[in-house]
Amino acid sequence: MNSRERVICAIQFTEPDRIPFEHAIFPGAFKRHGQQLVDFLNMYPDDFGHQNFSLPEFVDYPEDHLEEYRDEWGSHWVRLYGYTAGEVKRPALPSWDQLHNYQFPPIPDSKHFEDLKNRLEVNHQYYTTGSGGSLFERMQYIRGSENLYYDLGDNRAELYELADRLVEYYLETIEHYLATDVDGIRFADDWGTQHALLISPEQWRAFFKPRYQKLFEPIKDSGKHIFFHTDGWTLEILEDLCEIGVDVLNPQHALMGEEKLSQRFGGKVCFRSDLDRQHIIPHGTPEEIYNHVKTVIESFGQFGGGLILHGEIGPDVPLENIQSMYSAFMEYR
Repeated sequence: MNSRERVICAIQFTEPDRIPFEHAIFPGAFKRHGQQLVDFLNMYPDDFGHQNFSLPEFVDYPEDHLEEYRDEWGSHWVRLYGYTAGEVKRPALPSWDQLHNYQFPPIPDSKHFEDLKNRLEVNHQYYTTGSGGSLFERMQYIRGSENLYYDLGDNRAELYELADRLVEYYLETIEHYLATDVDGIRFADDWGTQHALLISPEQWRAFFKPRYQKLFEPIKDSGKHIFFHTDGWTLEILEDLCEIGVDVLNPQHALMGEEKLSQRFGGKVCFRSDLDRQHIIPHGTPEEIYNHVKTVIESFGQFGGGLILHGEIGPDVPLENIQSMYSAFMEYR
């Protein structure tokens, strides 16, 4: 069984030969651990084709080096140099007066999709995904988070126009991916705080759910899988996401409790695990990390599939804890 077959079996509950796993390494981890981390990761190629790691150039910059940049959507950001995320300081659309003149960036060049298509025709042993975008988060970046929450509270008509334009934009991108032989499409929107959804479940279902469903429909029609990542407390909407077609959920399960999620969703949807990166992975002992991985496998991986092992590694994780996490993957997989 090759990696692609293994992931498909896990998603479809058809008995993979072992539990597949996927790397998730934040740039700051490379800055902290350098070549030691590169050498370690290259010992463990994952089932999604992430391999042959090398040391990024930014590791030579001081830790407090700030980078300011304007993204292709017109929003101005500040972040620590070399990191994956930062903060929007000046949104692209601070006033609705500018909406009708606001231009989205072009869809990725057709060469990007042609290269992907050709690559998969030559070698498709790893599970491969395309991007469906981030609807809620992109709206925050365009409007600014504070503005967007006021817009939602005021039920502004312009908000509907922006959201629908984004859906059409992402649908075009998705169609390009579906014309290749990708296995699935990924979406990512962080919907929770530590204790609750960022908006009411009722408003989420009225405004966002039908738009996600529209994005998902061509993917389901093509027989491809839908991945959905969402951080925070999201228990109230996970069933909705499954209802409209999500095949692989990547929620912050340690926050809500593995036992609770297993009782409601175990064997019904595949979980891409989000090992506890707030507490156990950065601060736990090797024994705690092993027990956590074992708990996650017992909760989600005992249904003839249903689990993809994955733990995000940030700059706060000691090298020995990274080694313990992967050792647990290998021992219990």
